[in-house]
Amino acid sequence: MSALSLDMEQSLAAVLAEHGRGMLARAVVVAEVLDDDGDRSLSVLTTPGIPEWDALGLCRYGALSVEGPAAAFFSEDGE
Repeated sequence: MSALSLDMEQSLAAVLAEHGRGMLARAVVVAEVLDDDGDRSLSVLTTPGIPEWDALGLCRYGALSVEGPAAAFFSEDGE
């Protein structure tokens, strides 16, 4: 376990609890990061102990939950 993963888990758990969202079980965070030169990259962080297939499942479920409403928005907008 990296210190970064542990810090991310603690911070995310605290924010969720503060907003009454429940107890953090596990998480995958995908963030766009700018380095000192302004170059962009993606950083993928998971809470410690998540197998890769579980992380992939969480990401896929999250993507589907965004794709449906986005598709509906754009199809309604075009009519």
